[in-house]
Amino acid sequence: MNPPSDPASLLAVVLPAAFFLALWAALYFAFDGLEIGFKAMAQRASTKVVRGRLAKWALAHPRWRGLRSYAPLFLVLALGGIAAFAAGEAFVEIAEHFRLTTSAVYRVDHAVNAMFQNLRHPGFTALLDAATIAGGPAGMALVVAVTAGALLLRKQYASGVFVLIAGAGGALLNLGLKAIFERVRPPAAAAIAAAQGYSFPSGHAMGSFIVLGSIGYVALRLPLRWRAKSALLAALATAVVLVGLSRVYLGVHWISDIAGGWSAGAVWLATTAVVFETFLRIRQLRRGAPPPAPGTDIPDEPAAPAAPPAV
Repeated sequence: MNPPSDPASLLAVVLPAAFFLALWAALYFAFDGLEIGFKAMAQRASTKVVRGRLAKWALAHPRWRGLRSYAPLFLVLALGGIAAFAAGEAFVEIAEHFRLTTSAVYRVDHAVNAMFQNLRHPGFTALLDAATIAGGPAGMALVVAVTAGALLLRKQYASGVFVLIAGAGGALLNLGLKAIFERVRPPAAAAIAAAQGYSFPSGHAMGSFIVLGSIGYVALRLPLRWRAKSALLAALATAVVLVGLSRVYLGVHWISDIAGGWSAGAVWLATTAVVFETFLRIRQLRRGAPPPAPGTDIPDEPAAPAAPPAV
């Protein structure tokens, strides 16, 4: 067993910590602009949906005044699912070029896997094995359950459902993408972990990006100090990177699998964020509030109790 003072073991602790601190510092100085930009994109898109013809008709039509007034949400979800599949389709050439030893993708995939194999050390293996377990289906399901449960207990019902839909929908989407592309994993002889199923896109990379990304988006909307928000975002991003790289380090994925998972995950996360903001705006209109201006931050709070009837 390597002693704790072994340089490689120390690097396994120092490198993630240094990455987190560097990312936190970057977010710390640029946070105001990033916060406005992240939320503004989803809020402006949701405003366009609410002002669209389908939303106006659904809100005005007598038969659609109930839950059916949220019909535009299903349309956005469907379009987002198609867009996520399209993001995966953009990586079809990666899956095809993988079979060509002369392709750049083939060379990069094999070069990166060989590099990580040469870097294997008990300290790195312990760290990245823990990351891959935490970023797996069971680990992410636990994160979703705890986060959604905490939000529901705080009566932030829309936020809790947002995290649930983002995580569950992303898992189903990943299964669909794997079934479409049917990419074979790297040779098992070089792997130091067991893995089943197809390789592209990485379920760990895509799932952790979506789940932790949805938590980050909810955190952006909470009344927290900017220092706490930036630290949380940096920690979530560090976790996403560790989970993704762990799959390549352990030899069960190619680096292009990770890139595909992050790309499809980003599309799905953006879709669910727009649906979340659209829901808040439609709910506000149904409560009789005036239409919100583009970029308005609508809090996720339960409806005020009805006033008692006048005597």
